Amino acid sequence: MRLIVSILFLLLPLWAQAACTGTDLRAGLTPKDHNWIEARIAHTPFVEGNHWIAQRGSRKIHVIGTMHFNDPRMDAVFARLSPVLDDAEHLLLEITPDDEIALQKRLGASPELMFITEGPTLIDRLPAEDWAALSTLAQEHGLPAWMAAKMRPWFLGLSMSAPPCLKSTQSKELGLDKRLQNAATATETPMSSLEDSMTIIQALNADPLEEQIRQMRLTLSLAGQGTDEYVTLTHSYFEEQSWQYLAQIERRFYQSEAFAPEEAKRLWAHSMDLVLVRRNRAWIPVIEGTPGDRLVLAVGALHLPGETGVLNLLQQQGYRLTRAAF
Repeated sequence: MRLIVSILFLLLPLWAQAACTGTDLRAGLTPKDHNWIEARIAHTPFVEGNHWIAQRGSRKIHVIGTMHFNDPRMDAVFARLSPVLDDAEHLLLEITPDDEIALQKRLGASPELMFITEGPTLIDRLPAEDWAALSTLAQEHGLPAWMAAKMRPWFLGLSMSAPPCLKSTQSKELGLDKRLQNAATATETPMSSLEDSMTIIQALNADPLEEQIRQMRLTLSLAGQGTDEYVTLTHSYFEEQSWQYLAQIERRFYQSEAFAPEEAKRLWAHSMDLVLVRRNRAWIPVIEGTPGDRLVLAVGALHLPGETGVLNLLQQQGYRLTRAAF
């Protein structure tokens, strides 16, 4: 589930930046790992790049891959992208500020979507060894074990999505998507959400609770890298190679032996379908139905590449894609 949320991030205080230092995990990849990753992404459309321009006739869409957390390098990125938004007629986001507030209210009225409100908690549903590992991880993220025990898997994963080194900072409020929102508000540029976020939350809850809990072994199998994981993610993002980072995570998941090989592949494909493929495809009609010839589309960077990535789907709609400065 941590995988799902990671696939569901300007200035940090100096002490927080220091706390998020670590080692880029790519440095420890073996030649065999590198070969596997390169083969995995070799034929991926639009495998690199965080800023592309899609043009069809008079219509121009700046497609920007965002990171939801801040980084000192984001200042320069935002400075380069600001003129793009100044000229935009509409900004499309995964969720607008107004819709985010409305979502929080809807979730508050339906606690059963976030919490286990009936029956045993995770303490009694997980093997003792797994619960010990999960509760330790939760406490590292500032969550009391008793609270973590009552959370549904997707909500617990979301609550642990930010690395502990970013706790008590404004990093999430100052990510690239938030900066673009603030700029659009200042220029009174209309904003729209690409989806109703309740849809994905309902999808995350679609499997029976016992199946969701069984799949939490995925969370445990990918945990433990600490700030090194965050450092690797951010370096990959600013090098415009997020898809390569995802392949690295996939490689590690298969190596963990948390599941038998065929089941691991099935679970990975299911996760990708849930958080990327279905959403990307559902966004295209929304994009096409948005009025205006000068649009900015800002979504998580992992939504851009791939056969079913936003860029390739736009190309299939007749747009010509050109990589732009980021």
